[in-house]
Amino acid sequence: MKLLNSSLRLIFYFFFTIMATLSFADDLGSKEHPIQVGVLMDMPFAQNINGHYSGIAVDIWDRIAKLNHWEYRYIPLSSDNMESVVNTLANTNKLDVVIGPVSVSAKRLEVIDFSRPFYLSSIGVIIKKHELGIFDIAKILISKNLLHIIVALILSFAGYLTLLWLFEHKKVKSGLNNSNIQYPNLTQRIWLHLFQKKVDYMPVTTQGRIIGIFWIIIAAAIFTAINANFTSALTIARYENAHRSGSLEGLQIAGVAGISGEFDVEVAEKNGIPVTRVGDMEAAIKLLEKDKVAGIVSDTPVAIHYLRQHNRNDLTVSPVTLENDEISFAVKMNSPLRHAIDLGITSFQDDDSVVPLCRRYVGEQANRCDL
Repeated sequence: MKLLNSSLRLIFYFFFTIMATLSFADDLGSKEHPIQVGVLMDMPFAQNINGHYSGIAVDIWDRIAKLNHWEYRYIPLSSDNMESVVNTLANTNKLDVVIGPVSVSAKRLEVIDFSRPFYLSSIGVIIKKHELGIFDIAKILISKNLLHIIVALILSFAGYLTLLWLFEHKKVKSGLNNSNIQYPNLTQRIWLHLFQKKVDYMPVTTQGRIIGIFWIIIAAAIFTAINANFTSALTIARYENAHRSGSLEGLQIAGVAGISGEFDVEVAEKNGIPVTRVGDMEAAIKLLEKDKVAGIVSDTPVAIHYLRQHNRNDLTVSPVTLENDEISFAVKMNSPLRHAIDLGITSFQDDDSVVPLCRRYVGEQANRCDL
């Protein structure tokens, strides 16, 4: 009898718990129980300017809420500690849904649920533009190969002028109005060759003319060698600079900066890239500017918007894509909100209204909104 009573109490407990949950679910989104919407502040997905929220994720949520006649309240969140945000959503009643650049991952799926994706993003790397500065060019110019060629040019030039002077210094320059003008001395000859636009004293002896022809051939060969060597060294320097941050192998050697708690950091480490964790994008930029890291791992649209907003023309997004990334709304496990959110996202994608919305914030990347 006691066992029966205990079983009945247990059944009644579960029955009333389920009924209470269903009642709360029906009431969720009402004035009495507005939906607690956590907003991760990262453009182009979400921002808060003087209490006015906007962005791709915010605009999509506003439309879904309007379709379902939901009452809701925005709660600004920082993406610096996503683990804390996920834990709050999963284990407390402070949040019912989280919107913004929320990436889907297997680890997060163990404790929370996700809507269908509304944006196909990618994990990329912010890098310096591959432009060689004056110090890089100076380093190339003082390389051993170029120095050897320049020394050969100077010695051959000195030899040419010396031989020319030996054969012609006693001769009178032909073609001058005053035939008594003597051939210039060696110092004057060097001065005339280096600084005078037009050479007035042409060789008059056969030996001098032969030496002049040989000098023209040798000088052309040396200048060609200098140009080829400099071009080759410049190409190699650009390749090495680009390879350091423009290839997966280079990033694996040099490392990147990443914001603590971001999904991007997990992706970078999964690809074998050492990550220096920092608190925000400004700290990561400082490390990049000091060449402490080769780049900054970031969600690609977030990176593009940041560079555009801050006019960082010296930085760009590397062509390396570490991983494709699905951006969704995060909800509690078995949340009654998920199905309604999925219906809203699907209907917007079916009538092609998501792409124009995205174009407002992303520009040319807008086609990636439509899955």
